[in-house]
Amino acid sequence: MIKRFSVIYIGSIRCELIVGQRGKGCIKILDRAMFPINFGSQSFTKGEISFKSVYALCQTINEYIEMSKTYGVESIKIFGTTALREARNRLYILEQIKINTGGYEVEILDKEEETHLIYRHMVLKCDPEFNIINETKEDQMLASISSGNVSVALLKNGVIDYHQTAELGYLKMKEILKSIEENSERFETLLMEFISINTQDIVENIRKRRIKRLFVSSHEVDVIAQLCGYTTRQDYYVINAEDFGKLCKVAGDLTVNQLLKKYPRLDQSEAETLNHTLMLYLKLLAETGVETFILIPMIIGDAFLDFEFQITKKQQLIDWIEEGSYLSAKTIGKKYHTSHRHSEFVEKISLKIFDSLKKYHQLGKRERQLLSMLCYLMEVGSFIDHKNFWVQSRYIIETTDIIGVNQEEKAVMGKVVEAVKTNFIKVEEKIHSSDEKEHLLVAKLAAILKLAIALDKSYQQKIQNLHCHVSDEKLIIGVATGKNFQLEEYFFKASRTTMENVYGIKPILKIKRVES
Repeated sequence: MIKRFSVIYIGSIRCELIVGQRGKGCIKILDRAMFPINFGSQSFTKGEISFKSVYALCQTINEYIEMSKTYGVESIKIFGTTALREARNRLYILEQIKINTGGYEVEILDKEEETHLIYRHMVLKCDPEFNIINETKEDQMLASISSGNVSVALLKNGVIDYHQTAELGYLKMKEILKSIEENSERFETLLMEFISINTQDIVENIRKRRIKRLFVSSHEVDVIAQLCGYTTRQDYYVINAEDFGKLCKVAGDLTVNQLLKKYPRLDQSEAETLNHTLMLYLKLLAETGVETFILIPMIIGDAFLDFEFQITKKQQLIDWIEEGSYLSAKTIGKKYHTSHRHSEFVEKISLKIFDSLKKYHQLGKRERQLLSMLCYLMEVGSFIDHKNFWVQSRYIIETTDIIGVNQEEKAVMGKVVEAVKTNFIKVEEKIHSSDEKEHLLVAKLAAILKLAIALDKSYQQKIQNLHCHVSDEKLIIGVATGKNFQLEEYFFKASRTTMENVYGIKPILKIKRVES
């Protein structure tokens, strides 16, 4: 077990080093360092990061590596988020960092990984008092405001059932609106209009709920808490919404120089983005209508340390995110008016077939979860185009935010849906993937899902009892029904070729007639 380790975080405005030591249920911070960078302003405006900036960063990283080694660390992790992720030339940048730091590679967190890392960290920091994930009555909301994105999660019964990200972070807004800000007398009004335009979908979903508790995390939390009257740094801050509104009115009319003069504790970069952040907060408060809200400092490096090396609550919070993924898939299905009873029935059949084929597909818990979610997502496209629903379903799955599901997994699910479509064309002829591993996974899941859909082709849940097992290279599926099962039987026979081609196993349907 690793005892001493360090994390180097490459953000939009700073590169940070955190050296930690594992303790009993905690991490002891041995050292911290910070170096200012401008990757965000370059990436968000030009789409690229200059090599001059990268070479300067490499010098800092090398210094951080040497600092880490003086503590005898056993592991050094380097990772980046939005600014690096969105840079068009990131492939070349990452290669130069590797070359100029003695072979150290930078891990880029994708948008989903970054978001649920922050959500889990928020829960970890304030859950002992607020009991976020065990709440059973009140609707709650988590909001993460970073340099490039605003992510919102709505919780029902302590579980995320809606999640969406808008590309609207404070630094990104600053760079987009920079020229307008310089020539505007009432910039805060313009800024709020810009925020409203880009958060329409999020706001629409917030308004469907009665949010009782709002938790917000951003990089400037400590600064904003100080402006609201806190004198010491804390894990979280409880802020009165009315008092916060007064702060926004005062700060909103001030220029950067005036902010620096009025609030000496601000540095230049904080003053330049303060109003952008305050307006985002104000928008969330206006839509939720809460009287108080909880601010949680966003320290990505600390969050990464917590879940890379710490055992405390790690599995519980991973399970919480996965439960949110499943519930979010159901919510998306409901939004597009799919048949919940059909989806639930197909899920039950799919999982029984999946479990009986464990020896043959060698897939794990995660693939089983994706299969479950697929049952609620496969027909969402019917709301737009019933005839060619799979085309729209794939697009919706691949472009909709689902908490805890990354883009690669959404791509797999989209291709499964396209492969499964109701005319039952052979799956291997319709999988468009240049990656052999992905192709194989899509084929395995599609073969199972095809059979499950066929067994409820009438959408009437005719099966009273179902069991399945493999014997002599045959998948025996036994069903008991008291209803006419001819339609399901026909489509079962039409779809079983896929199972034979993918698994080398022939599906056999055995029907037992019982009284309905």
